Amino acid sequence: MLRFITRRVAFILIVCIAIIFIAYLGMGMIRNSEVANPSYDLVAQTKLAWQRSRVYISSLVEGEISFKISQPGLSGIDTGRGNAFFNSMVLLAIALGGSVLIGLPLGAFAALTRHKRLVTPLLILVLIGISTPVFFSGFLLQQIEILYLFFFGHSLVSVAGFGWDIDHMLLPILVLAARPIAYLARHSFLALDRVMEENYIQTAYAKGLGQRYTVIVHALRNLAIPILTAIGVSLRFSLGSLPVVEFLFLWPGMGLRLLQAINNREAAVVVTLTLLIGLTILGINLILDITYRFIDPRIRDNEL
Repeated sequence: MLRFITRRVAFILIVCIAIIFIAYLGMGMIRNSEVANPSYDLVAQTKLAWQRSRVYISSLVEGEISFKISQPGLSGIDTGRGNAFFNSMVLLAIALGGSVLIGLPLGAFAALTRHKRLVTPLLILVLIGISTPVFFSGFLLQQIEILYLFFFGHSLVSVAGFGWDIDHMLLPILVLAARPIAYLARHSFLALDRVMEENYIQTAYAKGLGQRYTVIVHALRNLAIPILTAIGVSLRFSLGSLPVVEFLFLWPGMGLRLLQAINNREAAVVVTLTLLIGLTILGINLILDITYRFIDPRIRDNEL
């Protein structure tokens, strides 16, 4: 286990260096495209990005990165309320938690229900949820709220802004959770439907065991790794759509701050926020990989 963790930490460090370099290279190309006589020498751009990356890494190791990532926002909107990372993580945690609580039972219901006519409409809704772009679903919810305000004279929720209440958090959470809910429902349906056809499940039924006991004791144990993998993928979905959601709803988190930093050509801020997002994904993946090895000893045995 220690050898595995050491290898993964080394991999994470290499990926972090790559993230820093690519972010600096991208920001350098943006700045280069805005000058009167842009240079098309990719080698020179690469060398400059690597020099900046080395300076950044040295400053990071020495603890000299002192700028703030929460600063006044776009168009006079204050995005400096609290910490951008904390604001995004809370939003993500609530959205992902809600996705797990809704998506997994939906998939299990579709796999276990005797009313098979309900399965097809449910899977169609799941397919729509996975396929719908985040910007479209966010824009659609905003338009519905605006139309409701126009016809009834009062609003249900706020269409934009910041606040730790249901009024401000509902719409961004719904948009962030829509695709993970659909993905988890589809994944849990396929996994549980496949497990329920296994011979040991049929043997359990032949012994007279009830469905609830068979599913909880025998089926769920074999679903742990696929479900954890699906949750990890859902987190990537949410993190990938975070900038769009925060921009649409003016939520003062990492995504909005990242777009603002790109617009203002703040290379160091862009690198830091990109690195934070990357580390979040890599850290979750490491936790999941360690969890796999405790759940399934065969994975540990294969490494020996």
